[in-house]
Amino acid sequence: MVITIDGPTASGKSTIARKLAKKLEFYYLNTGYLYRAIAYLLIQNCSYKDEDLRNPDPADLQKYVDPNRLVYDYDLHSNEQIIFDGQNITPFLKNKFIDKGASIISTNKMVRELLLNVQRVAAQKFDLVAEGRDTGSVVFPNADIKIYLTASVNTRAERWRADQLEKGNTFSFDEAVNIVKDRDKRDKEREISPLIIPDNAIVIDDTNLDIDQTLDEILKLVKTTKK
Repeated sequence: MVITIDGPTASGKSTIARKLAKKLEFYYLNTGYLYRAIAYLLIQNCSYKDEDLRNPDPADLQKYVDPNRLVYDYDLHSNEQIIFDGQNITPFLKNKFIDKGASIISTNKMVRELLLNVQRVAAQKFDLVAEGRDTGSVVFPNADIKIYLTASVNTRAERWRADQLEKGNTFSFDEAVNIVKDRDKRDKEREISPLIIPDNAIVIDDTNLDIDQTLDEILKLVKTTKK
């Protein structure tokens, strides 16, 4: 079984997908981590700036999006990890610079095509919960269950701001709103795999739902589908 959860920034999809995978004992695929990894490697190893990420050198992409070097791994105990050349780079993938870099690099057609196979391999081996922005529309268009998780801009901005604060990054509420709106605009207007509500997806607005309530809604869908 493949379950996809797509949605905009700070809609709660990563938290919900991770908890759902653990509840069902499914494999969890965080597609965003793969884009973060590419951005991190290009910034760290090739000194890329924002303008470089918009038009990366194909030779660099072939070098770093190499399944023999870049590995996504997950289990119920250690959670998701990105390994590059045998080193766990996951701790370096969650900061505001990589947030922006991943958003930029994810608009690149070659990057998305190179990562498709990396993402699809997991579904050939495991029951899967995948989350991102095009998992139900592009990566797994034939998924058994497709969820589009969303919330109001203000709710998502406050969640994003709180998450950044935990990482030591301070933003005002207005700054957070502008950043979330900007990310939404880039995700929805990009030419390659824009953020959309996938065909046959069930939309869940969790503006007024807590994590457990949102999870319960999805578990009801899973139970109905399995019958």
